[in-house]
Amino acid sequence: MPIFDEPTRIRLLGSIEAGRMVVLCGAGLSIPSPSNLMSAVRVAQTCYDRWRPTQALPSALRDDIDRLAGHFYDQGMFKTVFIGALVPWDDLVGEPNTGHAAVADLLICRAVQAALSANFDPLIEQWSERRKVQMHGALDGTEAVQFAARSNPLLKFHGCLHRRRDETLWTQAQLAEPETQQRIQNCSAWMSVNLPGKDLLIIGFWTDWGYLNNALANAIAVQNFGSVIVVDPATPAQLEARAPILWNKLAGAAGVPFVHIQASGADALEELRTEFSKVWARKFFELGAPFIEAEGGTFDLAAVDPSNWTCDELYNLRRDAESIPYDRAAERKAPAPEAASAAFMHLLLNKAGAARVGSFYEYDGKSIRIIHGSGQGLETVRQRYNEPPVISPADIVICAGSQSLGTPGAIISAGRGASIVRPARGGSSRWLTVEQARAELAI
Repeated sequence: MPIFDEPTRIRLLGSIEAGRMVVLCGAGLSIPSPSNLMSAVRVAQTCYDRWRPTQALPSALRDDIDRLAGHFYDQGMFKTVFIGALVPWDDLVGEPNTGHAAVADLLICRAVQAALSANFDPLIEQWSERRKVQMHGALDGTEAVQFAARSNPLLKFHGCLHRRRDETLWTQAQLAEPETQQRIQNCSAWMSVNLPGKDLLIIGFWTDWGYLNNALANAIAVQNFGSVIVVDPATPAQLEARAPILWNKLAGAAGVPFVHIQASGADALEELRTEFSKVWARKFFELGAPFIEAEGGTFDLAAVDPSNWTCDELYNLRRDAESIPYDRAAERKAPAPEAASAAFMHLLLNKAGAARVGSFYEYDGKSIRIIHGSGQGLETVRQRYNEPPVISPADIVICAGSQSLGTPGAIISAGRGASIVRPARGGSSRWLTVEQARAELAI
């Protein structure tokens, strides 16, 4: 069952289309599998138990990360003992989940204008790095501007496990430090410039990092948002109890549409990413319509509608349509007009009765992949596809929009099975231009 109802789905997609969406995600984003990171309570309990043989502390501190960290701060042992020895850093790293993937993807392709994160784990950046995008989490507004060349900003106002770890925020006592005040003011200044009029999607922010809720409430001017959508499994009463100031600013802002959806944040983000990718795919397929009509055919979007495609299938389609290998990240918020010939081949294969298998097709006993050739030579494009091995590479890769120049790369053995010939770039598939594919497949 979809997490977002139809009006909310349309509002979210409209916000993306208009360049108005900002995502605020909290530590709860990293709890779902396969990340399985600790909650703030579990971190507090682990730190408390590690210190218990040395000193008996009040039992009330065991479940309260703010007060526990504050104890070490007051004793002058915050950075040396608490951060340096007690925090279970090895349990605060793991594998990115679907929520991290969605945030990273939507930032890289600039569908989301910014992500504000209370996560000091590096899982959003880790997903990006595995797709050869060097995403940096900004720790203040100045860095948010500096780091925006490769993707839209990821502002980590809680801090970062890999960058300036000693400055991560753990307790309200730190808020009195001049350096911390300056960083928060810097973040607030960036927000005051970049957030007014934006639509805010909050994912799993109401956690037990309560002092961060209050710090953020003081940093944002909620009345300037176009809309606010909160996705959190807790009830409204629970959210209000955890962060009364922030709740009142969000839910009580006059004239600002507000929606609360009780659901998993990671699941909601994946659904949003999927819905965005479906819109992307429809725009892409429509690029092929003039070619079909020029040959006397009729374009029927319903015949290739991506409603039943999975998120991964849609992501692979986007990369193929952008001429991006599968070890890299999709980069465009919308398909390029130059990808029309690749869209045309999708429509032709569909019209010929080919069966879709993932983002590939099965036709005449062959598996077929369609890649946008970028107006380059076929051999040049193939040389860029040094992809990791896949279970079932396509028999044929149609490099739409390219021409075969007959360079030596076209005759290098691909190397199959136990062959001692080193596999060529582009894998073991046969690479064909549109003209060659149409002749061979009779479509």
